[in-house]
Amino acid sequence: MPQDEGAFGVQLRRARLSRKLSQESLASAAEISARHMSFLETGRARPGRDVILRLGDALKISANQRNTLLRLAGFAPAFAPGDMAPDERVLAQDAITNLLQSQNPVPAVASDALGYIIEMNEAAKLLFSIDGKAPEPGDNLFEFFFANESLRESIGNWDEVAPALLHHLEQEALNTPDKAKAQRLVTKIGRLAGIERKAAAELPIFTFEIRREGRDLRFVSNYSTFGTPYDATMQSIRIECFFPGNAETWEFLGQLTGQRAPASVASDQPRPSLGPGVSSA
Repeated sequence: MPQDEGAFGVQLRRARLSRKLSQESLASAAEISARHMSFLETGRARPGRDVILRLGDALKISANQRNTLLRLAGFAPAFAPGDMAPDERVLAQDAITNLLQSQNPVPAVASDALGYIIEMNEAAKLLFSIDGKAPEPGDNLFEFFFANESLRESIGNWDEVAPALLHHLEQEALNTPDKAKAQRLVTKIGRLAGIERKAAAELPIFTFEIRREGRDLRFVSNYSTFGTPYDATMQSIRIECFFPGNAETWEFLGQLTGQRAPASVASDQPRPSLGPGVSSA
């Protein structure tokens, strides 16, 4: 009988595979036996609180993800979201703004874990504008992609992008404190998507090809968390950058934003492979 998607072992295995770790290497880092590691993933053993915390350290996962593993194993969360002081919020907002603007002409977006936009840089606003209107703070990125037919039709590899986006949202929802809000969004996006889900192992590196002003552009998406591994509040902020995959895309963004691409990338010189089937050239 397959394990429940919300089971501890299922989430532990997913976290391990996403970091390309073997059971043996993770077990060694967490100071447990490989046999016990196997039993934890298959649900044949129940983890202790200390073991979960060591696994979290070894996996280098976020505070919210560590809390999720603890909760699934029947323990109270170890990392409570803290209330930031007003001056701290100002500093954090300024840091996010500076980080996003420093990425121009690379499109960059700051959002929470469920994709609700906090801020976008100028390049992202221009790239994702539809009929002259860009997404605004408070809009949802997932809904923006799935609900806009003209945007979907402009993405050449939508059949790859759609399941990758849906899978990403479902994974974030599992680690979000507000489960009811997360489930409502997942249900809504699932209805909009109308696609067959794919296993994580079948999903490629998130690249997308979009047609703008008669040009076929190519991007590689990369996102990171904002804050420290033990800060559950700041760890909910995601910074996603859409890096150009070829010289033509760099040139387009330079013209779009009025900012030149770095000399080291604005050329047709071959660049290193980004993974199986993915090249930056």
